[in-house]
Amino acid sequence: MSSDIGFDTRWLGKSIPERHWHFHRRLLERYNIVLAPGEFSEMLKDIASGRAPLILRRSTKSAVYSIRNRRLYERYFVLVTDGEVRTALPPSKALKRLRRQLPE
Repeated sequence: MSSDIGFDTRWLGKSIPERHWHFHRRLLERYNIVLAPGEFSEMLKDIASGRAPLILRRSTKSAVYSIRNRRLYERYFVLVTDGEVRTALPPSKALKRLRRQLPE
């Protein structure tokens, strides 16, 4: 799937919409994670289906979800506003504590 230079051929013909670039930059900056093709869509499905736990409701339009990346066995926190993924929040003790307090 990857060539010698590290390009994942699953990206051929694919692109990231401009409105999602902020999220991807913050995910790389804060968690050192680059999503593979299809993982962003999988994350959206997890949020919509309730599989991704709601960690904190900030307002009627804004919420924080805990996302588990199955390929990397990593968790990260995502801010969703008006049904759109806005950013990857920095990992914090407070968010991790809220996630641990949730029922399994």
